[in-house]
Amino acid sequence: MRDRLTSLILLHWTDYQPSMLAGLRKQNRLEKELELTADQIADLMYELISVSKLEYLEAYEMAMKEYLTVESSLMNPSDHPETSALPKPIGSGWAVRMKKRAPTSKPSGS
Repeated sequence: MRDRLTSLILLHWTDYQPSMLAGLRKQNRLEKELELTADQIADLMYELISVSKLEYLEAYEMAMKEYLTVESSLMNPSDHPETSALPKPIGSGWAVRMKKRAPTSKPSGS
């Protein structure tokens, strides 16, 4: 049974990554990859909402854009034997940039 997020991912792959989707089906890895990608998006959502304190809609839009843009640039799964190792935003994404940003302090002289 698919939840809403995995259904959205599948719809995106159907529209924008048909060859990758066919490869995952052929390798019997579709369900595993859908679950992995959904888990990664959910983890990023948690990070953006709980740690970065973004509103849900803003976090959702950022997470979907990050994953769907990143994964849309992937080639055919045969070119990537480990498609389960989808590039994770952690290390290169917005959330990490925000973590590295120096905390803001009050202006001096106030």
